Amino acid sequence: MTTTERLLRSTSPYLTVTEDKKKGALSHCYLILSDDDIARKGLCRLAAKVALCPNGGCDACDVCEKINDGAYVALKINESDKISVDDVSQLIEDSYFTGFDGDKKAYVIANMQGMNEKAQNKFLKTLEEPPEDVVFILGASQQTAVLPTILSRCKKLYAEGFTAAQIYGVLTENTEEPDEETSLAAARASVCGFGNLTRAKKLFSDDEFGNRFSLLVSVIRNLTSTKKLDAQLSRLNVDKNNLDGYLDIAETVFRLALAAKRGAVEKGFEEIESLQEDYDYPMLVNILELITKCKKMSESNCNPQSIADALFIGILEVKYLCRK
Repeated sequence: MTTTERLLRSTSPYLTVTEDKKKGALSHCYLILSDDDIARKGLCRLAAKVALCPNGGCDACDVCEKINDGAYVALKINESDKISVDDVSQLIEDSYFTGFDGDKKAYVIANMQGMNEKAQNKFLKTLEEPPEDVVFILGASQQTAVLPTILSRCKKLYAEGFTAAQIYGVLTENTEEPDEETSLAAARASVCGFGNLTRAKKLFSDDEFGNRFSLLVSVIRNLTSTKKLDAQLSRLNVDKNNLDGYLDIAETVFRLALAAKRGAVEKGFEEIESLQEDYDYPMLVNILELITKCKKMSESNCNPQSIADALFIGILEVKYLCRK
């Protein structure tokens, strides 16, 4: 069993489905909500295994062995980004077919956000009168992507985010004793993942992430006046491809500076410790609120350079106003 699977087995969605299975009270439809692709898809698969295995996902029986090998005919998995009306029609037709081994069939649709309204309405009719001995395991990145009429017929399960320590364990699971460079990269990606395994893994595999992290810390350190603003911003070379990454790093940096105020600097982030000397509590809290506003601007597709200007000018204003 991988570190990722062990981690997923400790989450509330997995434990809920497991408990329902023990009680003989499985719902005909579960909806697992998480914007973490790895967690959502992994939990959907594990929930289906629990539902189908006579022992609730024992990983030792023939059913679990076939599921692990992708050879269990009573389990259908759809992880496509787009799910059409035709796909739903095929699923419905298949769900009423009774010639299968085992007591139950399970259908996983891991990306409900990729199913348009017409397709969801067609799927709804099956949820209103579900076939016997069929369990639907749905996943969605956010609740608003699913029609209210479908939501009302699902047991909703919310996947909590993971701690930085848990994510670090996943990132380094294939390394017996990571070297200093790997350990630092994993530590930074774990924190900047903000509880999201998918985001953390993407950062960990990005060779430029470490450079951007150190560069942004350096820019923040040297941001002492508006006269130096243009020179410091030019070092970052902000564009639409790296803006969100810089905003995530900035949030991490100032959250860690806040932790440093409490004497809780995480290993690998000693370079941030000096920042807490230049920023007091009110400054740090206000800057974190500013970063949240900048993230909303980014979601609205504002100009990346304008957002960067707003962030760093705002940081200078906060420092000035809080010192008055």
